[in-house]
Amino acid sequence: MQIVEKIKAELKKDGFNPEAITGLLQELRNYYKDNLKEPGLVRMIRLACEDIENNGNYTFLYMPDDDGKANLEYLIDLLADYSNKYNREELQDIRNLMDGVTPETEDEEKE
Repeated sequence: MQIVEKIKAELKKDGFNPEAITGLLQELRNYYKDNLKEPGLVRMIRLACEDIENNGNYTFLYMPDDDGKANLEYLIDLLADYSNKYNREELQDIRNLMDGVTPETEDEEKE
């Protein structure tokens, strides 16, 4: 998918250009919206765009040891191969993070 490669190339550049990234994410969102029946993924891309527009960076840190740029790149990698079972699981975890849903721990599940 060419748009994914464009996003990755933009993220590889020094610095973080919010306008360029959000423009490319909008293209990706439109592609997903028009060609795939995956409203959850479309929503995640919209939330990522809104986060960057509001904060000037990507702030959903799924991998807390990495910066927003690395986390966004990881999200893009997962979205590029969204049909992979393991990627879908991680995408769900990221979506929960975006929605503010805290996953249950094993101790909470036992109660």
